[in-house]
Amino acid sequence: MGSIFITGCDTDIGKTFVSVGLCLAYENKGLKVGYYKPFQSGAYKRDDVLVAPDIYELKKYSSIQTKYSYLFKGEISPHLACLINNIDVDLDKIKNDYEEFSKQFDLTIVEGAGGLYCPACKGKLFCDIIKFLNLETIIVTTPKLGRLNHLLMTIECAKLNNIKIKGIIINSMPENPSLSESKFIDELSLFTDVKVLGVIPDFEKFDKAKIIQSFTSVEL
Repeated sequence: MGSIFITGCDTDIGKTFVSVGLCLAYENKGLKVGYYKPFQSGAYKRDDVLVAPDIYELKKYSSIQTKYSYLFKGEISPHLACLINNIDVDLDKIKNDYEEFSKQFDLTIVEGAGGLYCPACKGKLFCDIIKFLNLETIIVTTPKLGRLNHLLMTIECAKLNNIKIKGIIINSMPENPSLSESKFIDELSLFTDVKVLGVIPDFEKFDKAKIIQSFTSVEL
């Protein structure tokens, strides 16, 4: 099946939740799944061990293997973390880490940070990282008012950078959507032919069984 890069049309859009959901659902289907994150910010100490928060979220619910290449403290962009800590990112390390890790699995979920034009490291945006790893991408959005603009710009950004889009996942669809939320897919289809892979409901709390059920229909 290969690898998929998870990006978003904004920050705090649910990339980690979608990554976890896909990992759990496809593991449940019997595939060997891995999760790789080139850059992880927001690390914190737990029992004197530095914890990668996104990886910790997955580890709470699964024994799926995980890996990151660079881990930073603080809720800041990877680019800013590199500047503050005077770190020169080695792109060859990222590629080698990814290739050695991903060859163990049927499916590897690779998660970015922010969106395609979010700075990743000195002189590189996340769209550059995707191209460097030669991956297809899934774009995560929510159906909130204003997201259509961000989503369409992200799609155009991907096309301009020759990044193949696997599709879109619409995250956090309310149980009782507003008019604009309920018509989000209809409006989207007027402006792009990029496929909607799945619509994930808004979860008040993490329910592993329901999340697996919600992501099982997402075809990669």
